[in-house]
Amino acid sequence: MKRSLSILSIFILILNACQQNMKTPEGDFFIHAIIEGIDTVIFEKIEANDLLLIDTLFAIDGEFIVANSLEGSAFFLLRTPEGEGINLLIEKGEKLEITGKRLGWNENYSVKGSKGSSKIQELNSKLNTFEQNMDFIYEAAKNAKQEDYVKIQNRYYSIIAEQSEYLKNFIDSNLESKSCILALFQAIKGENILHLNTNLDYYKKVSESFEKNWPESSHTKLLSEIIKTAYAPDFTLEDINGELFTFSELKGKLILIDVWASWCKPCRLANPYMVKLYNKFHNKGLEIISISLDGTPNQTSPKEDWEKAVSNDGLTWTQLSDLKGWDSKIRDSYNIKSIPYTILIDENNLIIGEDLSHEFLNKKISEILNL
Repeated sequence: MKRSLSILSIFILILNACQQNMKTPEGDFFIHAIIEGIDTVIFEKIEANDLLLIDTLFAIDGEFIVANSLEGSAFFLLRTPEGEGINLLIEKGEKLEITGKRLGWNENYSVKGSKGSSKIQELNSKLNTFEQNMDFIYEAAKNAKQEDYVKIQNRYYSIIAEQSEYLKNFIDSNLESKSCILALFQAIKGENILHLNTNLDYYKKVSESFEKNWPESSHTKLLSEIIKTAYAPDFTLEDINGELFTFSELKGKLILIDVWASWCKPCRLANPYMVKLYNKFHNKGLEIISISLDGTPNQTSPKEDWEKAVSNDGLTWTQLSDLKGWDSKIRDSYNIKSIPYTILIDENNLIIGEDLSHEFLNKKISEILNL
């Protein structure tokens, strides 16, 4: 084993010595890395919905090399077996020099020789600062006095606005680089900072750039599919009188979809607020559609339960259901995981809000209708 390691060490030293004179093969890229404290590295190509294993590398004193073929450009992931690592955007013919430390690798590294990878490093650095500021806000909120809450909340929204503005500027300045998609999808605690429903114009910008510059990329198709989800899908269901109702018939109006069920106590408690919204805004341009998830296996008379709840709660607007409970097709169409669930849709059929509080709905609808 000692003899084997010695040979490998000599091999790496020779490669390092020759690196300056090494000619990268056509279509190839080359990575030379020294990551303190690392012994095994997994190298993967990042596709839109998958990670493709390229190689498993064994480092000596944290040092390793990667050489592979590449047409155009692509995203890659260098990581430890435990999952910590860095994203790279590599162009055909690039020679990368990477240094760093295993502990907190994604925060403690430098990369040279790759424009796209340097842009990713810039995004990561900005995200790390943003996350630190947000953590500070979360901690402050835990121990905040009532009189300090508004100040903390305003700071919270200010930090998000600053990061959002930075990401938009980054996208505008880098539409000719694939790195713009990483700015678009930058997230904190699993939630995109640039929400689709409020930043659709930027999703379209990035999508158009990918369609123009990288039409065969898997990310191009992904962007197109994501943008489609910003719009409310059409559906046809029976109303409470057994007549077919097609959602697209209301196109061009401000619509609130309310998903509920007669057996759902929180839904029934929310219905009086829905009645108030309808009475306040219907004559000014709001349409409400309620869709019931009645029809669960526990119900012996789901149609009667539904009709009785509609009557008792005074729900006078359009009432729809396929009486299939949680198997209702509306669940998949709108990705509904719990009820009550509200979906606000504007005149252009764009989903502008989901799972909204009644206080927010009241404010948002007033703004849209200029009241």
